[in-house]
Amino acid sequence: MEEKIKSLIELDEIEPEALKQIYDVASVDIVKKLAIMPDVHAGYDLCIGGVALVDGHISPSFVGYDIGCGMCFVDTGIKTDEIFKSKKDKEKIAQEIYREIPVGKNIRKKPLDYTPFRSASGDKNLDKKVNDKLFHSLGTLGSGNHFIEMGENLEGNLCITIHSGSRNIGHSIASYYMKKGRFLPIDSFWGGAYLQDMNFALEYALENRLTMMKIILKILGFTEKEIKKIIKKSLINENHNHAVVTDEGVLHRKGATPADKGQMGIIPANMRDGVYVTVGLGNKEFLSSASHGAGRVMSRRKAKELIDLKEFKRVMEMADIVAKVSEKTIDEAPFAYKDINKVIKAQDGVVVKVVDVVKPVINIKG
Repeated sequence: MEEKIKSLIELDEIEPEALKQIYDVASVDIVKKLAIMPDVHAGYDLCIGGVALVDGHISPSFVGYDIGCGMCFVDTGIKTDEIFKSKKDKEKIAQEIYREIPVGKNIRKKPLDYTPFRSASGDKNLDKKVNDKLFHSLGTLGSGNHFIEMGENLEGNLCITIHSGSRNIGHSIASYYMKKGRFLPIDSFWGGAYLQDMNFALEYALENRLTMMKIILKILGFTEKEIKKIIKKSLINENHNHAVVTDEGVLHRKGATPADKGQMGIIPANMRDGVYVTVGLGNKEFLSSASHGAGRVMSRRKAKELIDLKEFKRVMEMADIVAKVSEKTIDEAPFAYKDINKVIKAQDGVVVKVVDVVKPVINIKG
């Protein structure tokens, strides 16, 4: 069983609950290989930071509830100090973003256009459940660790990173198919139906991020023509909850990003330490994958119990970052996450190469 497992960190460094999930998954006969990322922590069924190659089957629970959750990133090409002359400028932009983009559990009052969902399962109740939220949720951030962040890269350019997913749409699809079984033969009716519906959620999640990106660029004063040019030239999109059918089997990533050779990627740290821009090295030993972030070091409940709000405020003020720092966001404080330097060190030169670092200027949370 252990010969199936390839980890970027020592197994004895992994929390017991996540380690149990790793061994449970590796013990399944149809699981051919399991790669573990350095941001690993306990999730549902397959650990977060887990990549599983499964023979002939697709697993809704290995993909998880937020299908297509991921990152979009652009480099505006404009120097940060040209846009933000003072802290008031940053605060004004942050306020405008909160006005234009619903966050947390909020959705849009006015629906946006999108292709209606028609489940490959033929279930009209699932269609209705998804479509009831589909149009009002497009271009919304969500809560938890989802964020919009503006930051300055090594060249001094203003960059934008968005972390969000398929909102309630992916959750509804995931919940429906998880009831059909832990593993669905990929050539079966239910396996094929899940794959098709999952791909719908992946596309929706990307459009959700792109919609927000366009709104933010418009807030910053860019014209539609300039926005198209920025997105075409510099967009990086990587989702970290998906399954892909390959010649070797069905590759599942949960809380892990593709790192194929030459593929651009984003690894965020936390509210204080920004994001790392990477290029994949295509390391097949680790299933051509990388971490999707730093990974939590404590649960949200523990974070609320243990983290000192004054210290959270102090470190954010020292870093000169405009953000909502309160009891409501304390579970997203930098101290709730693993040391990003260690997480990056475990991957840099192995599965990815770091090519840029972006330090936060504004952080938007739900």
